[in-house]
Amino acid sequence: MSSQDTSQTQYDRPDGVTIYHESTSVVAVIEGIIIVVIFLGALVANLIAMVTIIRDKVLRRNLHNWLILNLIINDLCFTMMNTSFLIVSVFDQGYFLLHNQAVCLIHGNVLFAFGNFATIVAISVDRYLAVVWSARFPPSKSRTIVFIVFCWVAAIGSSFPSLFGVVSAIKYQKISHSCSPEWQEDCFYYVILNVIIFVVIVPAMVFCYVGVFLSVWRQQRLLRSYASAKPSIETNVCSVTDNDDDDQDRVTHADNDMPMDDMDQSSEGPTCSDLTPEPMDYTKSSITEETDAEHAEGGNEGNKAIQRKNMMTGIKKKGHRSMQKKLNIEKRVALTGTLLVLTTLVCWSPYCIVNSCLLSINIPHWMGVATVWLGYSNSLFDPLIYTFMNRRIAARYRGMLSRWWIGLNTVIKCNSGEE
Repeated sequence: MSSQDTSQTQYDRPDGVTIYHESTSVVAVIEGIIIVVIFLGALVANLIAMVTIIRDKVLRRNLHNWLILNLIINDLCFTMMNTSFLIVSVFDQGYFLLHNQAVCLIHGNVLFAFGNFATIVAISVDRYLAVVWSARFPPSKSRTIVFIVFCWVAAIGSSFPSLFGVVSAIKYQKISHSCSPEWQEDCFYYVILNVIIFVVIVPAMVFCYVGVFLSVWRQQRLLRSYASAKPSIETNVCSVTDNDDDDQDRVTHADNDMPMDDMDQSSEGPTCSDLTPEPMDYTKSSITEETDAEHAEGGNEGNKAIQRKNMMTGIKKKGHRSMQKKLNIEKRVALTGTLLVLTTLVCWSPYCIVNSCLLSINIPHWMGVATVWLGYSNSLFDPLIYTFMNRRIAARYRGMLSRWWIGLNTVIKCNSGEE
C-alpha cells in the first residue's frame, strides 16, 4: 500500500467506479446515518411546517406565507427526489444511479436547488418592500403570484441546459456518491450560474436586509424620542404615530415570521386615533358646565386639565407599547430572513468552490461527500429556522409534542398495569 492510501480501501469496480469503502464498513455506516438523519429531518420538518400553514387560517391568509410555502415545496421536492437516492448510493457505491440514467437525471437535477435560491431572493425583496416601502408598495396577491411565477421560471431556465445535456450533462460523480452536472465540461455554464448567484442574487439579498435593518434602527430611534417627548408635543407625536401605525399594519400583515397572535392584538389594539377623544365630548362638557355650574368654572377647568393630562399619558403609554410590539415583530422578521440567507450561502458556497472549473482542486472523497451533503442539509435548516422564529407555529409544535408525550405516558402506564 502506497503512502497516499488512507484507511479507506480504494479499488475499481468492473464498471469503472472507484470504491472508497465497503458497504459494511464503519465509514459507510456513519455516512448512511448522517444522510438518513438529514433526509428524515428535512422531510418531517417541511411536512409539519406546510401542514401547519395550510391548516391555520391566520397563517394561510398571510400573503407572505405563500412565499414560505413555495420555499417549503422546493425543499420538500429536493429532499424526496435528491436526498432519497443518495441513501441508496452510499451503500451500493452508486451502482443503482450509474445503471439507471433516468433516475440519475432526476437525482442530479438542480431544478429545486435553484428554486430555493430564487425563492430566498423573492422573500428578501418582498420583506424589503413590506418594511421599507410599505406605503408605496402594499402587499397584494398579484405581487405574490408574480414572485412565485418568477421563482419557477428562473429555476426551470437554469436547470434545463444540464437536464437535456445541452451543457454540463448530468452524470454520476464517483467522489460524492451522487449525480450532478459535469461542471468541468462546460465552464461557461458554470461561470454564468455562479455570476447570477454571487454577483446578482447575493448582493440583492444583502441590500434588501441592510435596508430592513436600517429601517428598524430608525424606528427604534423614533420610538425612544417619543418616549422622552414632553407633554406639550405629545399630541403632535400621537398624530405622527397614527400614520406610522397604519403603515406598520401593512408591514405586519406582509411578514411571515411574525407571531400572528401578537399581530392581531397589536393591529386591533387601541391607537392614538382610537384613544383621542372626539371634539363633541369637550364641547358638550363645556356647555353643560357653563350653564349648570358657572360659579365652579375655575375648579372644572382644573379638573379638565388633569383629565387631559391623564388621557395623554395613557395615550402615550398605549401608543408606545403598540409601536414597540410592531418593532419587535419587524426585528424578528429581519432576523429570520437574514438567517435564511446565511444558511443558504453557508450550505452551498463550499460546493460551488470545490466544484469550480476555474480552480484546479484535487478533491478527496471526504471533501466531495461533505460539500454535497452540506448543500443537501439546507432543505433541513430552512423549515427549522422558520419554525423556531414563528411563535404561532412554535406554539403548535409544543402543543403537538405535549400531546404525543401524554399519549406515550398513557400507553406506558396501561402496559405496566397502572390505572
